[in-house]
Amino acid sequence: MALTIVLVGPRATRQGTGPFVAAALKASGANIVGIVGRSAINTAQAQQQLRSEHGIHCQAYTSLEQALQEEQPDAVAICSPWQFHAEQLRQVAQAGSHCLVEKPLAWPSEDTQVDHLIGAFEQRGLLLEMIAQWPFTLATFCALHGTLPKDIHRFQMRLSPMSIGPTMITDSAPHFISMLQHLMGPGNCHHVTLDNSLGAHEKNTRLSLACSYLHSGGECEAQLLLETCLQRPRPAWYQINEQRADRALELPEYQQFLVVGEHSEPLPDPLHAVVHHFVKGMLSGRKTDGHLLRQSHQNLLQLNAPWEEKS
Repeated sequence: MALTIVLVGPRATRQGTGPFVAAALKASGANIVGIVGRSAINTAQAQQQLRSEHGIHCQAYTSLEQALQEEQPDAVAICSPWQFHAEQLRQVAQAGSHCLVEKPLAWPSEDTQVDHLIGAFEQRGLLLEMIAQWPFTLATFCALHGTLPKDIHRFQMRLSPMSIGPTMITDSAPHFISMLQHLMGPGNCHHVTLDNSLGAHEKNTRLSLACSYLHSGGECEAQLLLETCLQRPRPAWYQINEQRADRALELPEYQQFLVVGEHSEPLPDPLHAVVHHFVKGMLSGRKTDGHLLRQSHQNLLQLNAPWEEKS
């Protein structure tokens, strides 16, 4: 029997991923039984869109609590704006459902609140994971460059969020952190510096964050470059030591590639890979990696600290 899912935030306004996560869940064999939006009109529109574009038939709700009570889903996918995550995570854990949540886990949020949220899933034996698709591009990166280097001494990443100022950090830094964790294991961002002088005349539309990532195998110098971009395809690339790969998109098919020079490799949709990994984890009984989630949040606090100090 297919796993049942309630999706929170089913629309794709601005940087929303709801419809794409819905399509990935269906492709992974899950059954979306309900969606939750903030208004009846918008949620009904999203319901119709999912039915016509993806063949998903589900109930529409404006209350997560009601959706949890009536549907009693195996899991909830939270794709709403991050300002609402903390309360939604609390409700999902209390209902006894697994959860896949868009990054960041919860923000703004103190360590103690995030610790309690993660702990609520751990104590109930539920799986809580965050949507972080960039690590799922590494197999294609290896197709371009060969195996990953054993000693990574430098990592750079460029992302292009639609937001400006400190929201750029909240939107993008979790991707950066997920790559550091996946490549080098658990670690901590130290000696963080912020340079927004490049965007001084564009109202903080260009930021650079640099840090030292300390992990069990040593230390890596890491840099995150951010520049606001309102139109797709939005530029993105990363570089491991001296090896770089740029993401390229073909629209409207939304076919993705990683590119270096004249060489390109097709990139299977990493969002589908994240969702498939989560569904497989639920079926296999995988447990929440609370240490990694807590450390990810702590690193986000560290990366955001220079902006807070500047303000």
